[in-house]
Amino acid sequence: MSSQLQTLSDQFNTILSQYQNTYQDYLNAINSNDKNLIIVDNTALTGGNIINTTQSVDIDTCQTTCTNNDLCTGATFNISNNNCSLNSGNISIVNSSNSKSIVQRGVYYSYQLQQLNQQLLDLNKQIMDITSQSYSNYQQNIQQSRIQEETLQKNYQILLDERIQIEQMMREFETLNSANENGQINVTSNYYKYIIFLFIALFLVFILIRYSSDITQRGGGKYIYNKAIWLFMIIFIAIMIFNYKTILAK
Repeated sequence: MSSQLQTLSDQFNTILSQYQNTYQDYLNAINSNDKNLIIVDNTALTGGNIINTTQSVDIDTCQTTCTNNDLCTGATFNISNNNCSLNSGNISIVNSSNSKSIVQRGVYYSYQLQQLNQQLLDLNKQIMDITSQSYSNYQQNIQQSRIQEETLQKNYQILLDERIQIEQMMREFETLNSANENGQINVTSNYYKYIIFLFIALFLVFILIRYSSDITQRGGGKYIYNKAIWLFMIIFIAIMIFNYKTILAK
């Protein structure tokens, strides 16, 4: 689209230069009151009044006839039948593929100015259409860019929220896993304490049975006192060991 716009701009500038030169030629022809006639291909005359029509002549004869007639301001030569029509009054040139017009230079330059002016108008309209379309596309691209930017912002916020949720889930999992491990440790610790306490209880039962047997066989006295002290010390040590394990577990 940019290259097309550049091409149209170049054409516009070229035709504008031709228009300016032709306009200057038109002014020169008007100011000099040039009455000389020139032949313009693929054109005919319109407007004014037809003085007469001469049949079966050539174009040079048609031009000479108009020049020699003071009322003639231009003539139309029909190529298909070789007829020559002389015109008087205000005339203008129109496009025609089967004829040639014979006019003064001022009329010819006026016709050229009309043609160039129409070309400039057409080119200018094309440039305006392309510019308008480019602006519309630009606005559309801006709108699309805004929509894409808003979508990206929303996606970023969603991903950020999900990341926070994932981190929270990971912390909860770590906490749960740690609690599970601590629970297993506590269960294991309690299990070992139970085993130790069981052995101590069995040992105390054994001592009590042995102590009871010794009392029955030997009777009281100092011997009984010593046995009681040893039994008390064993029970005290067992209680201390149990309490020590409990404290370590906490």
